[in-house]
Amino acid sequence: MFSKLIRSRHFYYGLLFGIGLCLAFLPFSFRFTKTNDIFSFKHPPQPVVTGKNKPLLSTNYYILLDNDSNQIIVSQNENSRIFPASTTKLATALTALNIYPLGEVVTISQDYIDGKIMELKAGERVTIKTLVAGLLIYSANDAAFNLASHYPGGISGFVGQMNNLVGKYGLKNTHFVNFDGLHDENHYSTSYDLAQLGRLAFQNPTLRQYVNTKSIDLSDINGQIIHRVTSTNELLGVVPEVEGLKTGWTPEASGTFIGLLNINGHYLISVVAQSEDRFNDTKALIDWAKTNLTWRTYQ
Repeated sequence: MFSKLIRSRHFYYGLLFGIGLCLAFLPFSFRFTKTNDIFSFKHPPQPVVTGKNKPLLSTNYYILLDNDSNQIIVSQNENSRIFPASTTKLATALTALNIYPLGEVVTISQDYIDGKIMELKAGERVTIKTLVAGLLIYSANDAAFNLASHYPGGISGFVGQMNNLVGKYGLKNTHFVNFDGLHDENHYSTSYDLAQLGRLAFQNPTLRQYVNTKSIDLSDINGQIIHRVTSTNELLGVVPEVEGLKTGWTPEASGTFIGLLNINGHYLISVVAQSEDRFNDTKALIDWAKTNLTWRTYQ
């Protein structure tokens, strides 16, 4: 009986109808994806070091990383623990942009006076975007405080989200206990992990805009209270290859700087830590890269 059924044209018509019905309910993108699309991947240019000498810096804790390929170009003690100081605020900004809409309004809860501040006043109403701008451009601790305290889970919950962020990207040598980088023995990172945070920032248009802003007037939502902020990045607008990112300093950490560098159209992420001269150390990395680095393009 079954053998007669499979030999009948009705069986084949039914089979073809069933296959067509199944295809009709497949996602559009799946049904019409070309099989050769997987071969359209373009390999990023690979950095090639042409010289044998390493850069001469005032610190033994640094890294220079190619943004596109994530390849380490030159480094020293890149996985050794350092104190990140205010470069922490890059993780604060990334976390805030993950959990808040840019236009969300925050009511400043108190006059926060610990460390560098943009002088936000209790009762003032500002957007998340304004706080992120003050955080990244001026390294404002009061902006960091209000981003963290606005979180429904409180400051500890926000810091927990910062740790979740680095954990998500496999940055196992970083741990945060606060939102601004004030010194704590259990608040630490590495040059490599900070470079990876720099790569994450590069992918976010809002962050890239503000880390490359020399100065700006920020206001409350009514435009009545103005905060003039200027970048803490002394290389911005001075060294043409520098397009950001974030500064940091405490007595315990010394100078730290994550740099976004444009070398002949190729983006690099630099980090110097425990530096007595973070900006000149970064300039030395730039000069070394311009002399000792080229890129190989794959056809």
